[in-house]
Amino acid sequence: MMQYTVRAAALATGVSGDRIRTWERRYGVPSPARSSTGRRLYEESDLAIVRRMAALVDSGLSAVSAAKAVHEEAAQSIVHAERAPVVDRVVIALVDSAATLDEWALIKRLDDAERSLGIEAAVEQFVFPALVEAGRRWERSEITVAGEHILTEVIRSWLAVHSRALPSPPPDAPSVLVACPEDERHDLGALSLALLLRQAGLRVAYLGADVPTTALVDAARAKSFDALCLSITGVSSLPVARIALSALLSAGGGMRLYVGGQGVARASNAEAEVLPAVRLPVSVAAAAHLIAAQLQGTRGD
Repeated sequence: MMQYTVRAAALATGVSGDRIRTWERRYGVPSPARSSTGRRLYEESDLAIVRRMAALVDSGLSAVSAAKAVHEEAAQSIVHAERAPVVDRVVIALVDSAATLDEWALIKRLDDAERSLGIEAAVEQFVFPALVEAGRRWERSEITVAGEHILTEVIRSWLAVHSRALPSPPPDAPSVLVACPEDERHDLGALSLALLLRQAGLRVAYLGADVPTTALVDAARAKSFDALCLSITGVSSLPVARIALSALLSAGGGMRLYVGGQGVARASNAEAEVLPAVRLPVSVAAAAHLIAAQLQGTRGD
C-alpha cells in the first residue's frame, strides 16, 4: 500500500503541509497513520479526503462546515457498507407491494413511514433502499419490469405531493435550480433533493430529467439563481455533466455549482475531479443540508 509523507501528500493534493496538519489537529481531517517514530503517513484514502476538504473550502464553505460534511460522508459510507446485507422489513414490504402491483399498499406504507419518521428519514431509510432492493430482485428475476415501474412512479408522485404541500418560501430565500443533465433519465434523486431543499426553506426550480445543456444555460440566464445542482445516476453521464457545468461557468452569473448522485459517488477521483462543481455527499439529506447551510449562511453574512 502506497504511503506518503506530509510533504508528498502536499505535492499530490496541492494543499500545503501546514494546512493539512492544521485540518488534522483541529477537525480530525484526515486521520493518517503514524510510523514508529511518530511521522505522519498518508494513504490514498487520506489524499482523497484532503482533496475533498479543499474543494469544499474553496467553494466558500467554512473549514468547520467542510470538515463536518467530510465526516458525514465517511460515516454514511460506513453505515451503507455495514447495512448492505440487511434489508429493513419496511423496505421488504414496499418491494413486495410493488411486485404484486399493489399501488394502494405502496402509498399507505410510504405515508406511514412519513408520519412516523418525517419526510427526510422516510426518503433516506426507505425510498432509496427500496429502489436498490427492487433492482437486486430484478437481477434475480424476482420482480418484473412492471413491478419496478410501479414502485418508481408511486415514489415519484408521492414526492411530488409532499413537495406541493410545503409552504411557500419567503421571496428573498436563496434559489436553486435542480436538474439532470442531457441523457440522464433517472431523476428520483434530483426530485428528492428538490423536496428536501424546499423543506429547508429554499426556493427551488426543478427541471427534471434529460435537460439539454442549452436549456440549462438559458434557464440560468433567464433568472438569477444562487445555485445549480446536477444529479447524476450513471457514470456514463459524467462527460455530459462536465460540458454542462463548464458552459454554466462560462455563462457567468456567479452561481454556485453542485453535482451529486450515485454516478459521482461511483466515479474515480480522476473522473470526479474534472467536474467544476462542489461534489455533494452520497446521502441526499446530507446534500440538502450542505447546500442549505452554505446558501443561507451566505445570505446571512
